[in-house]
Amino acid sequence: MPPKAVRTVKDLIFWQYSKIISDSAGFGKKNLGFIMTKFKQLSNGQIS
Repeated sequence: MPPKAVRTVKDLIFWQYSKIISDSAGFGKKNLGFIMTKFKQLSNGQIS
């Protein structure tokens, strides 16, 4: 279940992509701090 920050379909896509980034970086899919950081960066356009 995604956090309350995920409100739209676009946010949900960013959230899922953040989990993929976290897993491929070796942090796993349960490291919520790293995932939230990547989610915010994707949402703000800092990374693509």
